[in-house]
Amino acid sequence: MASKKTNTTFLCDYCGETTINWVGKCPNCAEWNTLKPFTETVTPLNSKIRSSSVGGIAPTKTDFKSISKIETDNNIRISTLIGEFDRVLGNGGLVEGSVVLIGGEPGIGKSTILLQVANNVSKTKNVLYCTGEESVEQIKIRADRLGVDSEFYVSSESNCDNIVLTILEENFDLVVIDSIQTIYSSSSNSVAGSVSQIKNCAWNIMQAAKQRNTTVFLVGHITKDGAIAGPKILEHIVDCVLYFEGDGKGIYRIVRAFKNRFGAIDEVGIFEMRDTGLKEVTDASSIFMRSASDTLFAGTTLAPVVEGSRVFCVEEEALVSGSAFGYPRRLTMGYDQGRLVMIIAILEKRGHFNLSNQDVYINIAHGLKVEETSSDLSIAMSIVSSSTGIPIQRTVAYIGELGLSGEIRTVRFIERRIKEMKKFGVKEVYIPKNSIKEIGKIENINIIGVTHISECVKQFTKN
Repeated sequence: MASKKTNTTFLCDYCGETTINWVGKCPNCAEWNTLKPFTETVTPLNSKIRSSSVGGIAPTKTDFKSISKIETDNNIRISTLIGEFDRVLGNGGLVEGSVVLIGGEPGIGKSTILLQVANNVSKTKNVLYCTGEESVEQIKIRADRLGVDSEFYVSSESNCDNIVLTILEENFDLVVIDSIQTIYSSSSNSVAGSVSQIKNCAWNIMQAAKQRNTTVFLVGHITKDGAIAGPKILEHIVDCVLYFEGDGKGIYRIVRAFKNRFGAIDEVGIFEMRDTGLKEVTDASSIFMRSASDTLFAGTTLAPVVEGSRVFCVEEEALVSGSAFGYPRRLTMGYDQGRLVMIIAILEKRGHFNLSNQDVYINIAHGLKVEETSSDLSIAMSIVSSSTGIPIQRTVAYIGELGLSGEIRTVRFIERRIKEMKKFGVKEVYIPKNSIKEIGKIENINIIGVTHISECVKQFTKN
């Protein structure tokens, strides 16, 4: 038998790049001080071993099957009985045998929602909740506060080998592991939470889940940059990656899918944090905008935002004020700062607005992050509104992407956006002129096609 030896490489926590020697800056993602040592035991493979056996075990030809002859079960989804959570996971909920990684800041609600999921699923399935961060008595106290009314099993086990054996030998349909950073394996000499421990434990749990067709939830801590702590390969191993977003001091939480092998990515679910746990919010638009009877301020616009398969209205606010310093400030909350700088440059060059000595601040209501370009026109008009002091009426909305020459480009799902705005009393919508032909007849709403930002500015200031 060939002698075994240890092989040490350095693995980047951020992107998963490996190097032979340690370097301060990752050669792939250019992040500093992210390379951590990773030691594993390997068996050298020479030509003689390849032709006969590896580690004393004779190799066998792999099994394969024609894809047309593979039978699948259409009822392989497990509903969590939480509509917003099922939406993010995919139509119908969890897929049997899948591994789901859920990350977020401390106190954001990861353990809370998983305890609620365990409570709901255990009504028809066998559920095990493993926690390496709390005792079983602490889990019971939190379960009583959340009103848990069904039977499932709880363990404070943190040894990965024992958890894997339990998955393989017991008949559990769902296993929750909170968190992967607290789980360790005796096969590695490093401490729990290290790169090697996270990688080995996640891999072993995934293999056991696939073998027994058991669905597994892994809770992951995040770094100061907002990424899940540990090697990037952790996200490649699992089937689905969910992130909790929102201000920990606020009451609203957003669950977003960043990877999903069985559903759409960028799908979101919205929840409200209460004393009794997380409550789903079915009407998202109602929380992201104020009532129509509220006082109207200059610099506020309404915009329809697409998140996954949903369209909801958000309130976008702009504040323009004289700069106290020689260099004007451009700050954003929930909006891309680089895109704001571009919009200001377009307004100055193409809209003939002087903002060179003005501070500009942008805020999206209730901590929502708007990343799509369809809000370019509404952000630009909110800046114009704040700069001139003229409020934009709540019955008026702007939809469109801005090009560097000032032209207004079409955006996706334009008709669905307009119909959503109509629910909130919008009666006049400015959209790209090329998009009018894509829209059917929508009653009681005036659709105005525009081709350039200067048209909107002139029309607004004239009124």
